[in-house]
Amino acid sequence: MNNAKYSLISQFNLLESKISQLNLLIAKQTTINAAVFRLPDTIKGDENSEINEIIVNKITGQEAIKAAIAHFSLLFIHDKSDVISNKSAIRLPGAICIETPYSTYIAFQTLLDEINSLKLQIKQIVTKLSGVDESQRFEFIHSSLHGLLTLNTYRALTYLVDVDTVRFGWANKKVINKTTKEKILNKLQAILENGRKPQGMDNKYWVGQIEQEILLISKLSHNAVLKTQRPVKVQPIARVWDKDQQKQTQFACANPLIIFAVEKSLDDILIGTLPDYHVDVIALRNRPRSKPVELLISRLNLYIEQ
Repeated sequence: MNNAKYSLISQFNLLESKISQLNLLIAKQTTINAAVFRLPDTIKGDENSEINEIIVNKITGQEAIKAAIAHFSLLFIHDKSDVISNKSAIRLPGAICIETPYSTYIAFQTLLDEINSLKLQIKQIVTKLSGVDESQRFEFIHSSLHGLLTLNTYRALTYLVDVDTVRFGWANKKVINKTTKEKILNKLQAILENGRKPQGMDNKYWVGQIEQEILLISKLSHNAVLKTQRPVKVQPIARVWDKDQQKQTQFACANPLIIFAVEKSLDDILIGTLPDYHVDVIALRNRPRSKPVELLISRLNLYIEQ
């Protein structure tokens, strides 16, 4: 594990250096515009509150460029306000559009590819090379890099070249993953053995609950189709249209997209606006038909296919 910790710190220091280089290169550009959309902060204690409305604050020009640069560098809890939740994702949707010669674009591309490679390596160190299971990852990360914002660190920076339009919207979805009886039993046994319990819950009651869950799963058929079905809070997306390819691509938009105008000018690329979110307005598009499921363990969002 010590080697993994050393690798984590080493790769992270390199990531910080590369992000600083990227931010300096962005700041040097003269033919550039940007629009980012600041979202309301999630205050500590409000993480699980239902979201019915999100009012967007649009920022443009130099202020937007500065906000994007600050967001790319936001990798630690202590870099943000103490009242903001540490459990909720920090998002800054939007786009930076840079008109640049091909040689400068190649410099950006090289730097961005290095940054995204480092982000992936850091995630692999934490999830694979560390040798720790999922329940121990938090301790592994924060004993090496205290206060690290893992989602911000893992998220790749998306860059695109000579697209035609970038429009923004909102998406509601569920994350559904198939699992197995054996994996769930191993997870429950690990919870039972590590001795941790939710804050404020009686230890005897907690142990009894886990034992009941183990008994419930043990009685299932070995061939039972189990799924975790976790709702994800509404999130901003970008829809990018490329006329030459006659193709629209949708991206999650937690970070500003970086758009390069190499053979085009800034005026050729349309950057849209992210509207306010209202729960009653979101349309559900192309929702696939799924097999009926029955809830088994609500705490784990665990379902069995009927």
